[in-house]
Amino acid sequence: MRVDTGSTGFRSPRLSREKFLLVSGAVISVMLLAGCSGAGGNEGPGVDSVDGSTGTAGKAEKRRGNGGNAKADDSESGRPQLRLDTSAVEEVRMSQGYFQCLKSQGVEIGKIGSKLEGVDPDLLGWPGGNVSVDHPDAEKKCLGKKPLQPPEMDPKSNPDYMGDYADWIECMNGRGLKVDPLPNGEGWNYKAGTTPPRNSEQISQECMIEAFSG
Repeated sequence: MRVDTGSTGFRSPRLSREKFLLVSGAVISVMLLAGCSGAGGNEGPGVDSVDGSTGTAGKAEKRRGNGGNAKADDSESGRPQLRLDTSAVEEVRMSQGYFQCLKSQGVEIGKIGSKLEGVDPDLLGWPGGNVSVDHPDAEKKCLGKKPLQPPEMDPKSNPDYMGDYADWIECMNGRGLKVDPLPNGEGWNYKAGTTPPRNSEQISQECMIEAFSG
């Protein structure tokens, strides 16, 4: 799950997720309204498919069986599916079809370059701004290629979302990443006057996996 503290982009409510989460400056939000489907044939060139068999998958299936939406929406069918433990490198690779589609629709997208270690610098990177707001027509045309956020990050399929979210915030603060929650579990801000640790992204993802898969 991409957590980007330097630009606006991942994860706008639902999008996820599409993080579940709109990130702007020091504000990190978890894109909430994602659904659940299998990764499929809408991946573009250079996209790595990621094995979905993880420990978090069983929990997601259990939740869907306890009242979550088990049937994927037509708009989600065939879209790549992210997991809680999907790395930023994996997500960029899985998002190439989406990025290429946006670029073909006139959205300004540059190469990832040296922004992310372990990724081919010639791959496309995340567009700036909120695509669904700034380029709604392009977003609509390319939605079928956009990776879905983990189902655990979707309140519609995770009835325990707010409890898991509270655990996530508590874990980050306990590990030195001082944050304040946003209303309704929409993300978090760095606490005023604090300097985030260098491994803030690692802390955030590890705490997220612990909270939402525990």
